[in-house]
Amino acid sequence: MPHGLYPFSGACASIAGMRDLFPRMRIAAAWVSFRVPVIRQLMGWINTIPADATSIQKALNGGDSIGLFPGGVAEMVRTDSTKENLLLRSRKGFVRIAMQQKVPIVPVYVFGQSVLWSQVPLPRWVDAQPKCGESGGERLSRWIQASIILPYGRFGSLVPQKKQLLYAVGNPIEPGDNINTTHDAVVAAVQTLYDTYKGLYGWQHRPLQMD
Repeated sequence: MPHGLYPFSGACASIAGMRDLFPRMRIAAAWVSFRVPVIRQLMGWINTIPADATSIQKALNGGDSIGLFPGGVAEMVRTDSTKENLLLRSRKGFVRIAMQQKVPIVPVYVFGQSVLWSQVPLPRWVDAQPKCGESGGERLSRWIQASIILPYGRFGSLVPQKKQLLYAVGNPIEPGDNINTTHDAVVAAVQTLYDTYKGLYGWQHRPLQMD
């Protein structure tokens, strides 16, 4: 985490040295990613799986490690140039799967992921009427299960900004018998990772918001 406008850090980790850290790692992505030309080919190249419980459980049963971005589509819409936004406190499904499969959860925070792309603000008629922290664009994205965003990177293209990514890897968290206790441990670990390494990345004044 974070998801960012596109989880580029996951793709990088899949083809780089982090395979030594997470053997047989496969990234879980939204089903819509497998419907988009070019992105679909990239997903196949890095051996991505759909981000649904059945696919994740099957991969874990086969001995794979799963790279998962809990915030998903909703977090993409919340990506902000001034602060880090995570949807984590309300996401417990991945903890439930870890408990069922008896596998540890390793929190990873990627500094720089959220600023590789920027996004064009949505029209007010789309993004109006915020409710419980959700914008209109976020609610619409969640409804159609695809992000309503207009991203741009270098020179206004879809090429990401040239920025160094810092992967902060936490200690494995063994799931207990209580989902809330395990989830609280994950949230605390992510906060600790961010507080510990934000200064190293030069983000000591960039706040982290977790919902």
